[in-house]
Formats: sequence, C-alpha cells, structure tokens
Amino acid sequence: MSAPDPYRPPQAALADQDRPRGSPVKGMIFGLLVDIGGSTIAAFLLFFTWAIWLGASGLDAEAITQAIAENDPMSGISLISYTVGAAFSWLGGYVCARVARETELKCAAVVATISGAVALAMGTELPLPLNLLLTALTVATVILGGWMGAQRNARQP
Repeated sequence: MSAPDPYRPPQAALADQDRPRGSPVKGMIFGLLVDIGGSTIAAFLLFFTWAIWLGASGLDAEAITQAIAENDPMSGISLISYTVGAAFSWLGGYVCARVARETELKCAAVVATISGAVALAMGTELPLPLNLLLTALTVATVILGGWMGAQRNARQP
C-alpha cells in the first residue's frame, strides 16, 4: 500500500447549488425603502446643501427660507431633484426584482403603484400637469428598474 500523495488536491463530490429562493414581500419592502426613503433623504441633503450655498452667497435666514419655499418647479435645483428622485425610483424597482427573484414585474408593479401614489400626494404644490408627469415618470422608472432586475436574475445561474 502506498502513502497518499501530499501534492494531490483533496477529492470532494461537488455539485452546483440551487439558486436560493427569493422573497417577494421582502423585495417589495426593500424596493419601497430604497425608492421613497432614498428619494426623501437625497432631497433633504440636496436642499440642505442648497441652503448652505445660498447662505454662503450672502442671503440671510429669512431670504433662504423664502427661496426654498417659493422655488420655481422648473429651476435647476428642481430639475436635479427630479433626476435624483427618478434614479432612486429605478433603483427601488431594481432592488425589488433582485430580492424577490420570482414574479419580479408583479412585485415592481406593486412598488410602482405605491411610489406613484406617494409621489402624487407629495407633489401638491406643483402644477397638476407637472405632478401627473412626474408621477408617471416615477411609475415608469420603477417598472424599468424591475424589468432590468428581472433580466439580471434570468442571467444568473
């Protein structure tokens, strides 16, 4: 009987593991947290930074408060906030699909519906056509993120 070869790698029976099941409920919760929570935090940080910039420009506290309260919906800061909000909506749909791993588009549609309702309710200061446009954009970007997450799930073994 010969001694085992110390330079030979150990033998083990290996097999591909099944892909773990997802959780649609967790996917929808995480998607909403990313979309609504991320958009809210980003908007706060954006407007906080803008207020600091206005203060550094020489405006007093009352003028800063007035500038933020009477912000033009088509100003540069508003357009940046719409873009950041849309990015978080896309990310919320993507996270939802990646975590759900099954019925991704249905889960993303639920997230899109809730996010759209929140967007519609939060945009009451905006002109109605702009509010409806931004709500439709929110729903579309969540669905797009969900679709892209579903495509990524399909490519993974």
